[in-house]
Amino acid sequence: MPRPQKYIVDLSADERAELEAMLAAGTYKTRVLTRARCLLHADDGLTDLLVSQTVGCHPGTVGRVRKRYAEDGLAAINRREADRVYERKLDGRAEAHLIALACSDPPEGRSRWSLHFLAEHLVVLNEIDVESISHETV
Repeated sequence: MPRPQKYIVDLSADERAELEAMLAAGTYKTRVLTRARCLLHADDGLTDLLVSQTVGCHPGTVGRVRKRYAEDGLAAINRREADRVYERKLDGRAEAHLIALACSDPPEGRSRWSLHFLAEHLVVLNEIDVESISHETV
């Protein structure tokens, strides 16, 4: 006998109509459409295993979609939690300075600014409060 679902999906008529409209439009990312299908089938009373077989995803995915819906509602299918939170190295003023530097003519002997050279030059100028900056930040 299958165990009862921990997170119950009970869609309102408006939520169901919104999900069906998303599926009909077909302009959303595949993972969003998969989550929408999972919610619709879960609302019909199917177990995670049956939903996963019907939709074509892992049962764990169905469980996570159920949980997110129970916690955040329908908006949870459109966003993904960030894996990590990064501290910004450049503030708005420093970004503006970087953009101005990148738009300026490159130094003599160079045909263009490279990301590595921009990073080096930005730190050497001492106009921003960072000790080092990577080309990936640039």
